Parts: sequence; C-alpha cells; structure tokens
Amino acid sequence: MKKQLRKHLHTAIFLADHRDEERQEYSRLTLCFSDEGPYLLEDVITPGWAASNNGGGVVRTNLPADFYKGQTPETFAEHFGGRFREQIRQNAELAAFLEEANRINK
Repeated sequence: MKKQLRKHLHTAIFLADHRDEERQEYSRLTLCFSDEGPYLLEDVITPGWAASNNGGGVVRTNLPADFYKGQTPETFAEHFGGRFREQIRQNAELAAFLEEANRINK
C-alpha cells in the first residue's frame, strides 16, 4: 500500500529573502501548508508615501497538492527569479522536506 504524505509535515518553511537597498524593499518567501493545500507566501515591505507608513503587500500563490513530486531544491529554485534562487537551492529544510515527501510517495 502506498504511504500518503502527512498532511502537515511543516507549518511553514522559510525559503529565502531579499533586500533591495536601492528601492528600500524587503521580500520574504515562505512555503506554507494548510487544510486547503500548500502555497507560497511572499511578503513585501516597501516605504510608504507618508512618514512612518510602510507599503508593500502579501502575495499568496496556491500550489498543487503534489507540487513536490520529482522536485529537488535545484529544480524547485528554477521556478523563482534570481533574487531567491541561490538561497532556495541551499535551503536544508526544503531539501529535507522534498526528500521525505518524495520517499513517502513513491
């Protein structure tokens, strides 16, 4: 019988972040899991128009339930822009998750 991936292996996996000093912008990318399925969460913080006002936003991108199939940190990183790619390739927590998820669901 095929083992099923546990619904919540992780609450969230921090993937990468990026600081753009020129634009004074900070972005953080996290892989999250919920009852609705896995998703990517990108938090962006930028200066606002008024003093002491921060702008930015949050972007949620839903992923297919089996997004991890056949993925390694290297192949997963190719889905992202260069500002995040190297950190994702070197992310030990993501590597452990992908290895376990693919092992359980062979």
